[in-house]
Amino acid sequence: MHTGKRFTAVIIALVVTISLMGTSYAETSSITNIMINNQPLSSKTANVYQNGALLVPAKEYMNSLGGTFSYDSSTMTGILRQGENEIAFRLDNSIARLNGKYIQAPAPLKIVENRFMIPAQFASEKLGAESYMKVSKNILLVFQPVDGKIVYQVMAGDSLWVISQLFGTSINAIKQLNNLTSDSIFIGQKLIIKNCTPFSSILEAKTVKTATLRSGAGFEFTALSYLQAETAINVIGKSGEWYKVVTPKGNGYLYHTTLSVIQDLADNTANSTYFSREIQTDTSKNFVTYSQYSVQKGDNLWSIAEKVGVPVNELAAANNMTSSSVIYLGQELMIPVYNIAVKSTPEPQYGEILDWFKEAQYLFSVGKTGKFIDVETGKSFMARRTMGASHSDTETVSALDTDIMKEIFGGSWNWNRRSFILEIEGRKFAVSVAGMPHAGVDGVPYLQNVSGRSDNWGYGPNYDRISGNGMNGHFDVYFLNGLRHKDNNLDPVHQLKVLIAGGLQ
Repeated sequence: MHTGKRFTAVIIALVVTISLMGTSYAETSSITNIMINNQPLSSKTANVYQNGALLVPAKEYMNSLGGTFSYDSSTMTGILRQGENEIAFRLDNSIARLNGKYIQAPAPLKIVENRFMIPAQFASEKLGAESYMKVSKNILLVFQPVDGKIVYQVMAGDSLWVISQLFGTSINAIKQLNNLTSDSIFIGQKLIIKNCTPFSSILEAKTVKTATLRSGAGFEFTALSYLQAETAINVIGKSGEWYKVVTPKGNGYLYHTTLSVIQDLADNTANSTYFSREIQTDTSKNFVTYSQYSVQKGDNLWSIAEKVGVPVNELAAANNMTSSSVIYLGQELMIPVYNIAVKSTPEPQYGEILDWFKEAQYLFSVGKTGKFIDVETGKSFMARRTMGASHSDTETVSALDTDIMKEIFGGSWNWNRRSFILEIEGRKFAVSVAGMPHAGVDGVPYLQNVSGRSDNWGYGPNYDRISGNGMNGHFDVYFLNGLRHKDNNLDPVHQLKVLIAGGLQ
């Protein structure tokens, strides 16, 4: 009797566990299709659920709504714009700003598989659309009202009863709106479902100083009237840096510095650390093989490591040595060969995103030359990795290449970071380049002590290996997770620029 009860309890526990596992899996992995105005959302990035909210690729979603998505790296903010409405999300923060007012969103702006993702239903509602979940087909239906009405295109399996339940209306109401005399409908038929008043926000605000009310969103538009400081107004929209407002002196637009939206919620959350921490890449398809090398006259472990394109410590470890071990003529050494699998990219114009230490340093080894293509302008130059361990220290191969690089960076050397595609041996990689040559003097032998090294490096070894290219010293090239020399930390701007070159949008 007791054995039977224990057996029953175990079965029940297993059923509950499996049920909970199934729920968890559906929460994080279930793929929901999306129809916007009866058209499928086209994207190569799968939608995901997080904390019960459906996250979708921001760019494609906003394009389908007739809006835009942009990301401001200086404030770590993604901005959704549709008509004269704006939602701003700071990365990894679920407190959003709707036309300047802080509101709680069900989920934050996230980066998933190198794409910015937004909570779909929240964004739809706040931008004037309506959404409905068709559970039977696992489809989120999003509609922007047409002349104040929701228009639905009949799908396979639909009936007037099914449609009425989906939209919370009645069969008779649908028939009356569409002048139907029977319950018969057909696939592809467009039906007016209901009258709809889209969500619109009216936000309390006040002027913070004397303000000029203009007829449009720009200083070039006509001044309609002037408002004194502390005038109560209502914000009904936002267009870039201009607020659309209702005031005691009429409707118009005010510049963002002249007003303050009344807040009910504060946002004191620190910025996301996403770009300041190591970002994982898939290395599961990479593998290591070994070849042999016979020591030649004049060789040492350092020169061999550079010749075969592996760090000296890894070469030494593969042969049970240290980097200071003595080697002899004719000695056979084991050489690790890193086979780095080709990674997919969202579009052909983007580069593979590789981890510097686990992957990229072997493909862009010392002595390798590649073509650097600026993502923004399409201009290109040739450059070679000449040294560097935590990232690539790199030099242009000719004076012409130096001139082109300098032009890309605005005509003068600077520490700005830019996204580049690096082409090497038929593959394209996502990298970030800083436009400041440093630590060397062109025309002086490599490693000879010299004064006046570039970027105020003063006296010391000349870290300029390619003579006559018109560049003093070398510049920095970062792959994902490369580290700075000065503090051995990740550089968040380089991280972002690498991901942009790899298709982040």
